[in-house]
Amino acid sequence: MACVEQLRIEHLHHGGGGSVVIEPARLAKRSTQLKSSMVRDWLMFIVLVALGATGRWLFRDVPNFTPTAGAAVFAGLYFRSSIMAFLVPLAVMVVSNIGIQSYGNWGMLAVVYAALLFPVILTRILSRTTSNHRHLKPMGMLACGVLPSMFFFVTTNVAVWYGGEMYPPTWPGLVTCFTQAIPFYHYTLLGDLLFVGIALVSYETLASTDKSSQALPVEGYEGRT
Repeated sequence: MACVEQLRIEHLHHGGGGSVVIEPARLAKRSTQLKSSMVRDWLMFIVLVALGATGRWLFRDVPNFTPTAGAAVFAGLYFRSSIMAFLVPLAVMVVSNIGIQSYGNWGMLAVVYAALLFPVILTRILSRTTSNHRHLKPMGMLACGVLPSMFFFVTTNVAVWYGGEMYPPTWPGLVTCFTQAIPFYHYTLLGDLLFVGIALVSYETLASTDKSSQALPVEGYEGRT
């Protein structure tokens, strides 16, 4: 006896019983979309880490001029999974630090890594989701280009002053620490403005050319948040 198999998912609707019928063909298509989305996510993760690490190596002689914040902002917009977005700047640092001088102690390294998560957090807060894509308004774009360098400057210099031996643990010592770091700040700011700008243009271009059948990301992908 020939029949068309159907999957019935029992659910409650306004306090009453009911069922939703999903045809196998539709279910198979949905599964294919989810798998395709996972593959795209991991490919994008690898690309961002590779570009970020390569950029740090190429500009290693220019202090604090790196594409890490740009990669973090792109990740914050692109990935539905917050975990995957946070892993991008961390992975960039881990991979690129193989060929770059260490920070000297684990405490300073932890502060630097934590500070580089800020662009992801900022992007998630300021962006809004429309048509399955996150987008930033102009002021949000400006904030993502400027604020990460300021946050990095403040947190890392407080860490150097408080946890290091270069400056006395006094108010004049803190002022001296920040004063000595000012010449390096413009490299951080210029790097963030350049690479965050590239990241935003790249993301908006990718989002605008994305077809509805291959949305970034696919809505309903389990495991994303």
